[in-house]
Amino acid sequence: MIYTVRGPIHKSELGVTLGHEHIKWEFDEYHANNMYFDKTYKQEEIETDLKVIVPILLDIKSKGGKSIVETSPPIGGQNVRLLKRLSDQTDLHIIPCTGWNLTKQLYEVFPNGFEVQLAKRWTKDFREGLDTIDGTVVRPGHIKLLLDKGTLSAVDKAMLVAAVKASNETGMPIHCHILEAKMVREVITVLDAENANYDKFLWAHADEEAHKETIKLAAEKGMWLGIDNVRKGTSVEKFELLSYIISIGYEDRVILSHDYDIYAEAVKSDYAQTCTVIFDEFIPYCSTMGIDREKIINLMTENPANFYDIT
Repeated sequence: MIYTVRGPIHKSELGVTLGHEHIKWEFDEYHANNMYFDKTYKQEEIETDLKVIVPILLDIKSKGGKSIVETSPPIGGQNVRLLKRLSDQTDLHIIPCTGWNLTKQLYEVFPNGFEVQLAKRWTKDFREGLDTIDGTVVRPGHIKLLLDKGTLSAVDKAMLVAAVKASNETGMPIHCHILEAKMVREVITVLDAENANYDKFLWAHADEEAHKETIKLAAEKGMWLGIDNVRKGTSVEKFELLSYIISIGYEDRVILSHDYDIYAEAVKSDYAQTCTVIFDEFIPYCSTMGIDREKIINLMTENPANFYDIT
């Protein structure tokens, strides 16, 4: 099953999916913590946000989108009540997450048992739900991590270990933000030590540096690959990377998306359908270059359905 804000659905119901988007990133961590830990929300703000975001989601739907993966972790202010209202009003499936939920500096205070306690919390989120809204227990559909740049830090190693433990307990896949290809080898070392299931691990932003040697290594290990920064004017480079991945036989491991903050895009004075770039620009470009629309649509349907399916 795939866990959405309106409850679990069968993988066949997911449809064309944007696999890495942010509905609204919350920079106020105090408010983010209140939503995640205390289940308290700003109702007036939700009403205002609905008016801003609903038209954008309907735009995505009109272009063929059926589902959106919310990749704002709890510390980024994932608002499950807003997500539920948006899903109800637009009839789009939205897959929420658990994951990075506290300031990383806490590791310096509580290093002992850090991995175990995090794993227990994320497992609890899945078993008991992030919140119960209108009688629906909203369970996370994945674990979202954001690794910092540079050498893999002790706290990021601990978060990776915690994520593997929670994934093993629940079946939730791990959606891991990694901006530097050189870090992937360090991540692999940690995952190997934990006997992680690579079929449950997505390297988000594999297209950031598009380092082909590392992408091939990751794919051979069994990782999923995020070409998830498809923005205006990037079709040429994203097509080149997708073509390479197809050429080495791993097109069934690719997740496509924009990585937009949809709320932020909506309030820009120059907003011009940036949140549908994949449909408006990327797919047509791919078609002219030899990867037909049907192939891309199938990739955006089957791949997310397989990755986010919790059995």
